[in-house]
Amino acid sequence: MRQSLHTATGGSAPGSERAPLLARLAGLAASVPVVVIPAWAIYMMVWARWTFYERHPDYIQQSAPTVSRAITDPYIGDPFAAVILAVAIVIALAMVPLTYAFYGAISARAGHIPKVAASLRRMMAVFLVMQVLGTSGMVICTQITFRHDHDLHMLGSYLFFVFQALSILMSGIITTRLMRLPDTGRPSYLCLGSRYTRLRRALAFVTAGLAGLYVALFLVKGLDLPVTEYTIYYVYTVQEIVTISAYIVQVMLYAPEIYRIARNLVASGTLRLDAAPATA
Repeated sequence: MRQSLHTATGGSAPGSERAPLLARLAGLAASVPVVVIPAWAIYMMVWARWTFYERHPDYIQQSAPTVSRAITDPYIGDPFAAVILAVAIVIALAMVPLTYAFYGAISARAGHIPKVAASLRRMMAVFLVMQVLGTSGMVICTQITFRHDHDLHMLGSYLFFVFQALSILMSGIITTRLMRLPDTGRPSYLCLGSRYTRLRRALAFVTAGLAGLYVALFLVKGLDLPVTEYTIYYVYTVQEIVTISAYIVQVMLYAPEIYRIARNLVASGTLRLDAAPATA
């Protein structure tokens, strides 16, 4: 009776007070790993390179080590592979709500234009295939190093660098097309007007450019150039870390969408596109 009287006179039940807090905690629980674990991978790349310099001083007198070369040392490669596997799991889990967010944005912006919506959905399918191939390559080239199987490691590296760059580029193209469509007023979890979306869109094209530069360095590093071979390899190995870091930052910048989806899922009890999200 006291509980009913308290609620009727303007008070709130303890459960209703806890609900917003639980929703925010759910959002944080889902989104924080999307930032922390990939950021840890960036640290591990720097650590791998630095540790290889310390443990193999003879090698670095001849050439600058790539990440692939550094992880051939089990002391470096084993923990590095574990971290990258954790990143792959985070990406795989994150792709579920992110796919939902993108398809929701397509329905919101282009649902009344069937041909445009169908085209965007086909692009999303291509994006997802590319992302799966890129993530698979990342796992292959870190779990299987040069000391295990050189050819299989290189296959994983090619899959990772090529398809991760293409998937990021495709996400930038899809986002650009969505943002050019008129706002119908229908809310979606992918807040196209947010600063995070605009930043991701810009960085998608920057990242594709960085990947292109990395490929160019890969092609010319064995040629006769007016600089020393060591210098070319050093620039090439630094560019490798810069490119992979750009890939990782793209993943981290999706944390706001994942936060909104998880928060609204708990707050509403169901995953609905018509639940108005907060603007980032």
